[in-house]
Amino acid sequence: MSKGKYLSEDEIVDLLRKTSLPTILVEGKDELAVYTRYLESKINIEDVDVLPCQGRVTLLNIFDRRAEFKHKKVVFVADRDMWFFVGIPQEKRYEEYIVFTDGYSLENDLYIESLFSQLLDKKETIDFYKLIKELSIWFAFEVNRYIQTGYSQCDSDLQKICPNNVIDSKFKQKINFVDPPQELIDKIYNDYTRALRGKNLFQALLKFLTTQKHSNLGRENLLELGARFNNPRIELLVSKIVQKFQEYS
Repeated sequence: MSKGKYLSEDEIVDLLRKTSLPTILVEGKDELAVYTRYLESKINIEDVDVLPCQGRVTLLNIFDRRAEFKHKKVVFVADRDMWFFVGIPQEKRYEEYIVFTDGYSLENDLYIESLFSQLLDKKETIDFYKLIKELSIWFAFEVNRYIQTGYSQCDSDLQKICPNNVIDSKFKQKINFVDPPQELIDKIYNDYTRALRGKNLFQALLKFLTTQKHSNLGRENLLELGARFNNPRIELLVSKIVQKFQEYS
C-alpha cells in the first residue's frame, strides 16, 4: 500500500506501466487511509497496492489514458459527487469500468445510521436532525447551482455554514444564496446519509459527540466503525472491486 505525497498524473501512469501488482486507484489520501487501515482485509487480494490521485479529475484523466497500461490489473474507485444527482456521463462509459460509491462519497458509504444514531440521546437526536435539515437546505442550493451552471462550492466546513445550527446569514450573503427547490431539499433530507456531502455529515454527528460522554470518539473512530461493522454499502463496494479484479483473470 502506497503512502506519502501525491504522485503526478504522469508519475502514476509511469508507475502503472511498470508495476506487477494489482492496483486500486482512489481519489485522495482520505480514501487511501480507509483502504489501508480498514478495507484491505475485506478486499483480500494479495499484495494489492492503493494509489491516491490528487482528486477525481486526475483519476479520470488517468482512466482516459488506460491504454498506456492496458495489460495491468488496475481498478478505479471514485466518489459519485454531484453525479449522484445528475447521473454519471455515459459517453466515456465510466460506469462500465469505474467502481463508484453508492452515496455521494466514500464517507457517505461509511455512515451507518442505525449504529451512529444510538450514540445520541433524545435531545441530541432532535437537534441533530434540525441541523441536518439546515445542511440539506444549503446543500440543495449548491446542487441546484451545479445543475444550472455546472459549478458548485461545496468545500465549506460546518462551522462556517451553520455555526449555531442554522445557516449563517453572512455565509448566505457570501455564497449568494437563494432558496432552492423544496423537492430537492426533501430529496437530500430524506436520504441524507447518501445525499448530503459526507464530510459535513460526519461534522454534524461529531458536533453532538464532543460532550464528555463521547470524548473518546473522533472522525477516525467513526470511519473505522463504518468500515468494520455490518455495512451493506461497504460490502457492495468491496464486492465490486473484487469483481473488477476477477475480470482480469
